[in-house]
Amino acid sequence: MKRNEIVYFLVVLIVLTSCDGKQSASDILQKTINSIDTIEMIYFKQDMERTNPRNINDTIFRYREIYFKRLISDSIVGVKGHWYMYVNDKENVVYEDIFDGNKLIRKNNRDSIASVYDLVKYPNFKINHFWSHNTLYGMQYEFKYIMDNTDSYSIQKLKDTIIDSKDCYQIIVRLENKMTMPGFATELENNEGSISKTLYFIDKEIYYPIRIKGERYSIDKPEQKMFIDQRYYDIDFNLTIDEDVQFNTSDESITGFEIREMKPE
Repeated sequence: MKRNEIVYFLVVLIVLTSCDGKQSASDILQKTINSIDTIEMIYFKQDMERTNPRNINDTIFRYREIYFKRLISDSIVGVKGHWYMYVNDKENVVYEDIFDGNKLIRKNNRDSIASVYDLVKYPNFKINHFWSHNTLYGMQYEFKYIMDNTDSYSIQKLKDTIIDSKDCYQIIVRLENKMTMPGFATELENNEGSISKTLYFIDKEIYYPIRIKGERYSIDKPEQKMFIDQRYYDIDFNLTIDEDVQFNTSDESITGFEIREMKPE
């Protein structure tokens, strides 16, 4: 390579690095919001560990395989979805949640029990939010909410890092003296002394979080921290699937199960 070509290459590299370094935390969150807007269908696997809310000294482990299709008009779940939930071995599907926009079926494959939530028959189910905190669109809603409430949230870009061999931005979001539910239920409430921190590892190439770590505690009892650590991998955007199979909530799909019709409280 000639000397001039080497100099040109180095200049381009420096410029690109400089531009990347000038991006603020808000810039990166906004690009992540925009990226999620391009996703109509997604598949991914999720490994999660978190504090057991019933025993702060215990840790719960969860493994999921998930398909989502966006339902823009749906502010309860925001997706058609199929959640496969594994316990420990990552091989046997113990629980499944299937939602087609009108009906949710929660299957307990271990005990052959299916709980059915019919949102058409019982529209009061729509008063509450179903699992939107587990969806990318619920996460997108949170990002928008954070950006609209920067007087309450602190957003900071940390040093870039590598997660699962992928170059990632690190964005930390802090919230003090307030609390909120995740997903579409996001709404700030006063909670004096509470502190929460959420660290997002956002893949630089696709502007999508591939790991999220969070902790919350009271300033009076900092040693009693609740934590969550979620890793997303084998991500596939806008794939083609057979929706009639993947989001099937027909009676035939739960043949052989003890069916429990759930009603709003």
